[in-house]
Amino acid sequence: MVRTGRPRKDPREPAEIMRAAGLEPLAPYPGSGLPWLCRHVACGREVTPRLSNVTKGQRGCIHCSGRARIEPEAAAAVMRAAGLEPLESYPGSDRHWRCRHVACGREVTPTYVRINSGAGACRWCAPNAPVDPDAAAADMRAAGLEPLAPYQGVDTPWPVRCLTCGTCGTPTLGSIRGGQGGCRPCGRRKADAAMRNDAEAASAVMRAAGFEPLEPYPGTAFAWKSRCTRCGTIVSPRLGSLAGRSRPGCKPCADRANGIAQRHDEGLAVAEIREHGFEPQEPYRGVKYPWRCLCRSCGTITSPTFGSILAGQSGCRRCADLRAAAARREDPERAAVSMRESGLEPLEPYTTSMAPWRCRCITCGRTSTPTLAKVRSGRGCKYCARHGFDRAAPARVYVVTHDRHHAVKIGVAGARRRNDRIAQHARFGWALFYERYVPTGDDALAVEQAILRRLRAAGHGVFLTAVQLPNGWTETFDAQRVSAAELRAAIREEHPAVPSPTEPPTLF
Repeated sequence: MVRTGRPRKDPREPAEIMRAAGLEPLAPYPGSGLPWLCRHVACGREVTPRLSNVTKGQRGCIHCSGRARIEPEAAAAVMRAAGLEPLESYPGSDRHWRCRHVACGREVTPTYVRINSGAGACRWCAPNAPVDPDAAAADMRAAGLEPLAPYQGVDTPWPVRCLTCGTCGTPTLGSIRGGQGGCRPCGRRKADAAMRNDAEAASAVMRAAGFEPLEPYPGTAFAWKSRCTRCGTIVSPRLGSLAGRSRPGCKPCADRANGIAQRHDEGLAVAEIREHGFEPQEPYRGVKYPWRCLCRSCGTITSPTFGSILAGQSGCRRCADLRAAAARREDPERAAVSMRESGLEPLEPYTTSMAPWRCRCITCGRTSTPTLAKVRSGRGCKYCARHGFDRAAPARVYVVTHDRHHAVKIGVAGARRRNDRIAQHARFGWALFYERYVPTGDDALAVEQAILRRLRAAGHGVFLTAVQLPNGWTETFDAQRVSAAELRAAIREEHPAVPSPTEPPTLF
């Protein structure tokens, strides 16, 4: 039974594949995985390769591939035919064989397999041959550089020492062979020497460029202190930088020339800025300088730059703000609808969303001044609010003290004891010193604010911080400068006593 092996992927016939590999079949096809008697056309020997190996790219002749046993005499003959003289006995087909290349005399170590397959005999004689370390060192010494490390490659930095000045550097062999010097200080000196003019010629070049030298000529690549004959500025240009230069070598003169080149005609600038609604109030100085003008739209004196006007900017900050505000302005009718939907009837025209707007509460009839922004965020009539301090109900103005902080505080609270503010302060160590009842929360706030304004105007600032008293720290004072008795007297002065509807006031 003939084994057929795995199905072949190559559409060609087996004999065609073998002939394409240089093998002539001498027996019928046995199968892709079995030896097939053939003759190698190149050497004429009979061999038995497998079709599967040939389709993988293997060479069909074991003798030509070096895998067959080679007689030492035959191997030596192959090496000599390639121009190599063996220096030791045959080590094997894939072992390095020490030989001497007859053409150049160098000792090399090729393998029989590579030579038999047509590879070059000597790596030093090949077109892409590596650089001989001795030849590389000779090239560096010829350039006046002594190598300090073994040669690593033509493009690898090579530590060397300059034989002229003793400076160490790391040039590459490629740069040296390309014509570079290898030593930067010596190269700079050679360049200066090659480009150096005599002092008279150098001074003549500087004077022709508009400079008067103030010190001896240092060289083309060094700063030369000079005086600009145009503006008198002391500058330090380099002679080499002046060659072929179109702009002045003096920076102030160069900036001035650049400004002149960019400057617009004054008549055209005045006409242009008037078209944008401005009347110049001073002469035109330049495109980047502030230009004092009168805005004909709003009458404001403004100072735009002519460049900003040309770039499309408005030029007047007030007009820009007014346009932006108009773009964001709420429609008065819509604003009034929002207030009425929250139970407030406007009593004056609408201005802005952040300005207090006097309204009357439809529910309680009281007048208040909320802002449209707060009403739209959920606020409403401060008297009808069911949270926080009730400004329409009876209230108290109180004074509390803190012994450890040496502080005194004034505040307001509702007349009822439920959710008492004073009890909340007591948990932080505050003790009630005095309290006085007033008819409404508005009255309590009026008394408190009047006393705070009076004390602040007298130079008494906030004593505690928000860390020491999170809620109400802005109404605290130093007890050594403002006593609790003084606060009590101020409360009595601002508002007469009003009896509590539920309990008598507590006096101390």
